[in-house]
Amino acid sequence: MKNRIKKAFSIKFYIKKLLELRDKPDETAKGLALGVFIGFLPVNGFQVLIAVTIATLTRVSKVAAAIGTHVTNPWTTIPVLIIDYYVGCFLLGKKPCLLNINFSSFQSIISCGKEIIVPMFVGGAFLGAIFSVLSYFGIKKLLKKEANIIKNYVKKVRK
Repeated sequence: MKNRIKKAFSIKFYIKKLLELRDKPDETAKGLALGVFIGFLPVNGFQVLIAVTIATLTRVSKVAAAIGTHVTNPWTTIPVLIIDYYVGCFLLGKKPCLLNINFSSFQSIISCGKEIIVPMFVGGAFLGAIFSVLSYFGIKKLLKKEANIIKNYVKKVRK
């Protein structure tokens, strides 16, 4: 059981699942890129639902989109959200206020919430855009290479 859980969170596991999909390489790559983009946004708990819904509407691979959201998993969620926040603060030219939260009044917590959420979305969108483009081209190249290997094997077997 422990080995299964460990295997389910490994990169090799997800790449193997992507290679097993019967979708066109472009559809799979677009689905993965969509999932990676959504994975960087601070909408934890709804990432797979959002990614699969958008994948359905845009007719890209739903499975690949769901896999792409696993950029944030139980081990990476907090570091990704913190990086999203600091990148967002940098892009917006704001001073980070994570360490300066005043818990003395409800109003100060709410106002700081706005100060945290907006930079997180900006940083998440920025990082998501970068990593979704990288994942699109990377997985597309890998899938095309795999498809060529299979084609060559089939030609060889038929001769």
